[in-house]
Amino acid sequence: MKKISCDIIRDILPLYLDDVVSADTKELVEEHLEACDSCKKEADILKKKITLPTNINIGLSDAKVVKGLKNRLLKKKVVISIISMVAAVAIVTGIYMFLTLTESYIPYDSAYIQLEEEEGYLYARYSGDHLAGIVSLGENTVTIDGEEKNVAILGCTETLWTKYVRPIFKRPQKESGVCGLGNSAEIDQVYYAEFNLHAYLDSCNYSTPPEEWDYEYIIEHSRKVWGE
Repeated sequence: MKKISCDIIRDILPLYLDDVVSADTKELVEEHLEACDSCKKEADILKKKITLPTNINIGLSDAKVVKGLKNRLLKKKVVISIISMVAAVAIVTGIYMFLTLTESYIPYDSAYIQLEEEEGYLYARYSGDHLAGIVSLGENTVTIDGEEKNVAILGCTETLWTKYVRPIFKRPQKESGVCGLGNSAEIDQVYYAEFNLHAYLDSCNYSTPPEEWDYEYIIEHSRKVWGE
């Protein structure tokens, strides 16, 4: 049998090492490697180059990668959930503040705003569902048409919340606000402010420096609802 050259063996070595050759070819290569140190070294070098990690190591590595991805995704979901929750709370709070702080005066209507005297004391009563608050200035001496009058001034306000939202969740009330104005014997006239008296008084109180209330302005923009 003709001796197989080293070049042929080296061409076959990759197939031999991958164990994809026939039994006869395998036997020929092994016989050659036993007798040829040069080809044996070449085979050893190829073995080192094609050595791969075990399936166990690959599995552990993949598991670590997957676990890391899961942890990152979980953290991302938690962060997104927290941000979404904070944003939702901020939006709801903003809407609530807008609805409750957007205040306007309630026009005078004798069907809802009555003045009553009880045991010598004068009261203003608001009967309705939209009231946010009543503000009053009682027993103030003001010059009207050249005469000094002891007057009481009041105003009622509503907000978007009390006008549109609260009636949905609350049953109508016969009486939703009462405000004392002062001793009826000492009050000559009562005026109802036809503007947002609450906002006006606040603007005076919180100005720098605080401003005096302009009773002439208030009377001019109010209507008389009681007294001569």
